[in-house]
Amino acid sequence: MPEVIVIGSGVIGLSAARALQLAGHDVHIVTRDLPKNTTSIAAGAVWSGSALEGRSRIWAAATLAYFLPLTKEANSGVTLQRMREVYAERVPDPWYRDRLPFFQRLSKHELRGGLVGGYLMDVPMIAPPIYLQRLHDQFLAAGGTVEKRKIESLGELAGEAPLLVNCSGVGAREVAGDEAVYPIRGQTMLLDAKGIRVGYMDNVAIDHIFPRADGVLIGGVKQKGDWNRQLDPATAADIMRRCSKIERRLANAKVLREFVGLRPGRDEVRLELERLDDGGAVIHNYGHGSVGYTLSWGCAEEVVALAEKAQSK
Repeated sequence: MPEVIVIGSGVIGLSAARALQLAGHDVHIVTRDLPKNTTSIAAGAVWSGSALEGRSRIWAAATLAYFLPLTKEANSGVTLQRMREVYAERVPDPWYRDRLPFFQRLSKHELRGGLVGGYLMDVPMIAPPIYLQRLHDQFLAAGGTVEKRKIESLGELAGEAPLLVNCSGVGAREVAGDEAVYPIRGQTMLLDAKGIRVGYMDNVAIDHIFPRADGVLIGGVKQKGDWNRQLDPATAADIMRRCSKIERRLANAKVLREFVGLRPGRDEVRLELERLDDGGAVIHNYGHGSVGYTLSWGCAEEVVALAEKAQSK
């Protein structure tokens, strides 16, 4: 019997599983989808902390400290990317400005089309196919095991391990019976676009251009309550139109792959320990919305702390 079962193998589940391993736990993953078929594979996956408050800032800061050294490792899937983050209103310096290797405010002549504020900064950019595979390989090499199995409730795993870690993403609506969870549909495109060195993100208009190790990802949409996992050609065309208006070199770029993912929406992340009636325990770790990569390792470290608390009952 494994010591811990982690439910889910997206970035939240894999990060939790790997952090638990590093803390000395015997971990087994139960997942409906393997990493390259999860919502995490469709993510823009840039470290982005501007909208975060409270505990989320603590998790984001810990994740930033984890990612920055990886930007210097070959084949980690994490690179240091110069980004423009723009706003339609004046904004103060962000809480994380002194934690980044490079940060400066954008000047007026660097802003276009009604935009009045923004930053130029170096932040970690993750290529999900590379990074998730690396985490998965590290997990297996350290003795972890993975079982592809869809579960519909936590009760299905009763007696299989003394501790469960619920990283089921939008599936937590069913698995944990949490009606506060809802889908936020996203759609992105990976392009073969050479020569684009500086990324772009407008999180209000949801215009994103992310140069990564595996291509240039463009997006996107945030469609709350939409469970549709099928690609929408009209949405794809609109994304290409919007992003090509910002960066003309995208217009004729080859499309390498298109993605749809359902972000796990919730008013706040659920990261807490729950005691079960059978004497076991579950750590819930879901509801990260569009900032799963940004919060991933900080949340994983808190999972480890909660696991120690669960064992010391």
